[in-house]
Amino acid sequence: MLTDSVRATRWPVLLGLVLGLLSLGVAVVAHAAEPQTLTDLIRAGQRDAVMAAITSPDVDVNAADPDGSTPLLWATYEVDHEMVSALLKKGARARVSNHFGDSPLQEAVKVADTDLVRMLLAAGADPESPNLDGQTALMLAASVGSLPIAKMLIAHGAHVNTVERFRGQTALMWAAAENHPDLVELLLKHGADYRLRAKYDDWPRQITSEPRAQFRQGGGFTALLYATRGRCYRCAVALVKAGADIEQPNPEGITPLINALDSRAWDIAMFLLDRGANPGAWDMYGRTPLYVAVDMNSFTGPWGFGPPANSFGHQRDRNPPPPGKFKGMDLVNRLLAMGVDPNHQLTRMRPTTNGRGRFADYMLRGGAGPLLVATLSYDDVAIKALLAHGAEPDLPNVYQLTPLMLAAGSNDEIRLMQEQQPDLQARAIKVVDLLLAAGANVNYRVTDSNTHTARLAGARGVAAEAEGQTALMVAARLGWDQMVQYLLRHGADPTLRDATGKTALDFARPPAPEAGRRPGPVEPGRAATVAILAAAAAPKS
Repeated sequence: MLTDSVRATRWPVLLGLVLGLLSLGVAVVAHAAEPQTLTDLIRAGQRDAVMAAITSPDVDVNAADPDGSTPLLWATYEVDHEMVSALLKKGARARVSNHFGDSPLQEAVKVADTDLVRMLLAAGADPESPNLDGQTALMLAASVGSLPIAKMLIAHGAHVNTVERFRGQTALMWAAAENHPDLVELLLKHGADYRLRAKYDDWPRQITSEPRAQFRQGGGFTALLYATRGRCYRCAVALVKAGADIEQPNPEGITPLINALDSRAWDIAMFLLDRGANPGAWDMYGRTPLYVAVDMNSFTGPWGFGPPANSFGHQRDRNPPPPGKFKGMDLVNRLLAMGVDPNHQLTRMRPTTNGRGRFADYMLRGGAGPLLVATLSYDDVAIKALLAHGAEPDLPNVYQLTPLMLAAGSNDEIRLMQEQQPDLQARAIKVVDLLLAAGANVNYRVTDSNTHTARLAGARGVAAEAEGQTALMVAARLGWDQMVQYLLRHGADPTLRDATGKTALDFARPPAPEAGRRPGPVEPGRAATVAILAAAAAPKS
């Protein structure tokens, strides 16, 4: 329907059409003269006109728009209590929805307005009020966390175990996922089924030519898995005490314990261990609770890799864990004390999830273990704990890169890390010292890094060209003069050559400039590195 202002601007056009095409002009004028409906007035913000029209015996308060929306639906959407009350008194039907499945009760619940919900239920609104996907008003109440509304809906007959069709979720799952423990406890009290599982998406069926890691939420969660992901401690406790299976994983093998650790819900993870959760179970990626605990212990600071660990593979943390009794290392130490295997390796690339960079995942593929992850983050506290409990210092990943190689700088993120941490080389030397003291081979050489398995894992960057390289070559390429000196003092052989015939000195020299370009400035430390290696490789007199 055209408004008065729009009509005013369009009259010259309409007048021309009337003069040229009389029959069409008459039709347009007739259309423009049609009266506005109540929903037109509500949408236009003409509240006084609406309130006056409601009292008229000639106005049908249940007249619906072409999409099925009624004045009551729009009044509820506008959160206008007086208008909703007036419409209901005039006979507006509360048990109604439009063609998209939206209802006045749903709109009231979305904004958690208890007064509107009370009025609508008293007027006969359906307490279920499902939308086209079967999502009920109670699910919405559980999502927004309104305990009073949930109580009203249940008192009016809402079913606590209704399952919506889009994701197969229940009100209990919504409450647990959104960290609403009061709602979880209420729903459990009224018989909510904690054994139900949401739908699971078999994403491998949708593989494309995109080679990079993709975030694809698989689903298949129970209410307890939602609680662990949502870091809702009281939710998890209530569910476990009600009888929820603490070992029931999602279809990818992710148990509540692994999920809690991956969410840095340290207190929930400790609670699950207290209740007997299996500390040695692993998911389809090969991640054990220890692996995840070490990995997430490094999840601190921004993408700039802030202390105490540099958060390799994690983007800026926009959802820090809530304050609690325990920290990441508390879980690492407890799991190690329980005798878990510190050398369990990933069977495939660990899942890329929200907040973790797609381009920092290449070292964390098959073969990566807890020590390798801790080394990538230069997390010396976790490294000490792992080595003290039998972690193998030379255990390689699928690219045959060992923790020592990675500590020396053999990863694709090292340039960015240096920009953010001026003291990175010193931290790296500290980690290398721990690894060598534990028996790491200072002259370990990468072999068989180009196997079919490694290529399938997506070798790229330093991993794709590492055949025959040593930690000394890695440090030389970076121009890490202090690391080079340290490795030489501890027996690194400067005469070794990689698969292309290069020595550490060759790696240290600045790369040749591109054709037609002048040489760029020598990076800090590179000239010193060249001098150190040249002296070390010179024949002894």
